[in-house]
Amino acid sequence: YSHNLEFSEEKIELTFATNYLGHFLLTKMLLEKMIDTANKTGIQGRIINISSVIHSWVKRSCFCFKDMLTGKNYNGTRAYAQSKLAMILRVKEMARQLKARNARVTINAVHPGIVKTGIIRAHKGLITDSLFFIASKLLKTISQSASTTCYVALSQKIEGVSGKFFTDCNESSCSRLANDESEAKKLWNNTNNLLHKPT
Repeated sequence: YSHNLEFSEEKIELTFATNYLGHFLLTKMLLEKMIDTANKTGIQGRIINISSVIHSWVKRSCFCFKDMLTGKNYNGTRAYAQSKLAMILRVKEMARQLKARNARVTINAVHPGIVKTGIIRAHKGLITDSLFFIASKLLKTISQSASTTCYVALSQKIEGVSGKFFTDCNESSCSRLANDESEAKKLWNNTNNLLHKPT
């Protein structure tokens, strides 16, 4: 994410476009092929979305689709958290739709943990450097960070599990807002309407 308000080529706030809309569109474009392949092979398809525990920082009053698109009252951390909340809501709604279709495809969200990524390196400064020095014992290596994603992708223990949020290779709870079915449906509809809008 960026501390500065930036926009995609489509004039959508960049963090939301990158972390949520792009993944939504990619999955939408591949979904029928995944369902067809799972039916033909008998092997369950698994969709995994990267989210974050900071999705829980988002208050309902700050989760407005139009504002997320335009970057109204932009705050980089909030924009990042909003995009990760949107990802979980999408996972939950898509899981409901896949179940209704009896599709052999699951979708889940994972929190990989805190890793010193390019996002953090790009925000050097006394405060950031100090915080990460103090928290260095809590930071995960790249391998540790990948473990939850690999678990959700490959473990037989979660065969058929869908619409869940995982941290540290375990199912985890989400915020109340992330579990709001009506909010998930509203986000789903708004996103589809946006993607079908002529440019």
